[in-house]
Amino acid sequence: MRKSLLSHRSSRLVVAAFLAAALGFHLDSSRAQDGDELRVRVDAAPGPYVVGQGIDLRVAVVARDQRPKLELPTPADARLWVVDTSFKPISASGIGRNVSGDNLFLTRIRLVPLGVGTLDVPPVVARLDDQEGKSKPLRLKIENPPIEGRTSDFLGGVGPFSAEAEADVGQARVGQEFLYRIRVSGPAAWGMTSRPELARLRALPIAARVEALADQTINEPPERTFVFRVRPSRPGDVVLPPVSIASFDPKTKRYLTHATRGVPLKVVAVPSFDASKLEYRPAAASLLGKALVAMVWLAVGAGVVVVAIVAGRRVKRRWDEASRTGRGAARRFARIAASGLGERADESPAETARRAIDVLVEYARLSVGRPPGALTPDEARAAITRGSGSDELGRGAARLAARCDRILFAESAGEALGEGGEAASLSRDARDLFTALGRSGGWRSPALVSGSRDATTA
Repeated sequence: MRKSLLSHRSSRLVVAAFLAAALGFHLDSSRAQDGDELRVRVDAAPGPYVVGQGIDLRVAVVARDQRPKLELPTPADARLWVVDTSFKPISASGIGRNVSGDNLFLTRIRLVPLGVGTLDVPPVVARLDDQEGKSKPLRLKIENPPIEGRTSDFLGGVGPFSAEAEADVGQARVGQEFLYRIRVSGPAAWGMTSRPELARLRALPIAARVEALADQTINEPPERTFVFRVRPSRPGDVVLPPVSIASFDPKTKRYLTHATRGVPLKVVAVPSFDASKLEYRPAAASLLGKALVAMVWLAVGAGVVVVAIVAGRRVKRRWDEASRTGRGAARRFARIAASGLGERADESPAETARRAIDVLVEYARLSVGRPPGALTPDEARAAITRGSGSDELGRGAARLAARCDRILFAESAGEALGEGGEAASLSRDARDLFTALGRSGGWRSPALVSGSRDATTA
């Protein structure tokens, strides 16, 4: 049995010795043990090599029991990283039970060239205690993948791969952003420097805006994820179309193309603004009782109970009055209305004009007690000037009312109006007016003062 084990061990040492000899090492135990120079060799997998290809480099170092530390070079036009390590015994000697010997420490490195021409790989330096050694530099010839057979789907990858696509939502609202990812797995991911084209996605009926984000990469196992931020601007049920990606296979000298699967997506419209459903009374009124109770208990400890109760009653009376009519209620309504008067891609100019007139009528009712009903431009000027205390805001309201009347008259007469631009411009002007009315004391808005957006309608 012992002879069998010794024979097996001897055969392993013989194989390792042949391996070391093939790598160009001369076995010299005294030099490996007592010398101050480590023997380092670097070999590359056989070529030819192309840009974007993952090339295996093998670093071999002869040392005793400990693995030397390697200092990897930084080539000017390539990426390089460690894949794995191993070792093999190549000689052994011993006295009694104390056995020592030389080992061949192996390190596998991945090199991905980024440019065409001669690639010079500087030496690899190995260090162990006071010993040091370095390999000879490598010189590799790098070529471009062939032009013949290359398509626009080629992203620079070399080797086999698989591709898949996904969205982080299955349903989105108009204007809601979501992430769309295309994941490439396999050696081709190392060399991909271009992005897939998403022209078909941009052409979908949902009118999506697509923005490229930073790629997510993993060296081992190879993976590259292309990330895009997508924002649809129209509702609809669509399928994000398949995306074709190609790579070059150095074994067959041909290009490989794979396509992702389509990703179904439902985009729903945002609910329209309905001024009749707004709650104009301040929500803070319901909290007043709790605030008064807290004030009373604090006042008891401070000895000012009576003063606190009187002050609380006055505050409550003012809140009750402001919740019905007055400038305070009108300002609160203006702030709510301004947040709801945003641009809507699916709204016509006439619908926008009706919304603007509705909020003007309600503001006039809350601020000066005007009964509900249609407003002429002169009535709008008088009501808003009196309610806000600002002649400039009153003139802005008159211009807005006149513009709404012109749009509604044109609709009833069957005249054509610019759908998108007219509605968007009117929404912005109405929002600016009510933003100013919602501020305490009004605000000198340049657009309202100058009337530059629609000076002809005043």
